[in-house]
Amino acid sequence: MQQTIDIDLQDIQKNIDDSLSEKDFKKINDYYGYAVPAILGEAFCLLRGQAMITRERHAMTYLGALTGLFDDFFDEKKTSKEHIKVLLDAPDESNAMNAHQRLIIRLFRHALAHLDEPEVLKSYCDQVYDAQLWSNKQSEHTPLTREELQQITCVKGGVSFLYYRTALGPCHDKIEEQMLYNFGSISQLENDMFDVYKDMKNNVQTLATTAHHIYTLRTYYTKLTEETFALARQTNYPKANQQKFLRFAALIIARGYVCLDVLEQAARKSNGIFSPTTYQRSDLICDMEKTTNRLKLLHYYAKTSI
Repeated sequence: MQQTIDIDLQDIQKNIDDSLSEKDFKKINDYYGYAVPAILGEAFCLLRGQAMITRERHAMTYLGALTGLFDDFFDEKKTSKEHIKVLLDAPDESNAMNAHQRLIIRLFRHALAHLDEPEVLKSYCDQVYDAQLWSNKQSEHTPLTREELQQITCVKGGVSFLYYRTALGPCHDKIEEQMLYNFGSISQLENDMFDVYKDMKNNVQTLATTAHHIYTLRTYYTKLTEETFALARQTNYPKANQQKFLRFAALIIARGYVCLDVLEQAARKSNGIFSPTTYQRSDLICDMEKTTNRLKLLHYYAKTSI
């Protein structure tokens, strides 16, 4: 897969402009383009009990490579929502205004070419687009309620997982679809917990940055986990497949519990009331390379995967 992505990047770099940076290519090569198929793709395949074929792996790699670039539309590039919609509805390089947009179109077209039902992907792209627009409220000065933040978190993560799932064809049934939506919600909440320092500095409202008590965050995280596991056990896949998938999911989810412990420890500095603006960066960063955190990861994995 490395070769396929590299061909695209080398070609686009011939006419590069300041809309693309080394950071963009790093996100593709070192993270999204390979982490998505290697982690999510493999998790999906454990459930269905069938390894990815080459076409599916290519599709998921392209969808992963698009992730950071598409996020930048809203976070850094400040591209108009009207023009983003044009690029999604008519992914033709003639509609691109710069190298960043040309690369997105090229990757998107490659992803579509590797799918049996490209219209399903376009439908989920529209939902991801809507979720991104909604999530812009997180950067506005108007305070969001906990319920609003829960909805935004779930939609952002849920539709993203279903977007990636299109690489393997349609979901088996509505139960699998809801289960993956919930799993995506957990993943988004976990990301927000790990990013609490960065989001706090950027004045981004998330369930993590606005939490007053970490136990409420932990309770919600556990609720989503329990619902996801219950749904996974209701799918029509063989029980052995369900168990393999849940063990894989438990390892991902366990990281979130380790992070919750770090945030809870920080809250002890302010009498149990979580107040991220008053802490040092080191208080809010969950370093998974620390031996203590690795041991906690094993503890929570064993506890979650029961």
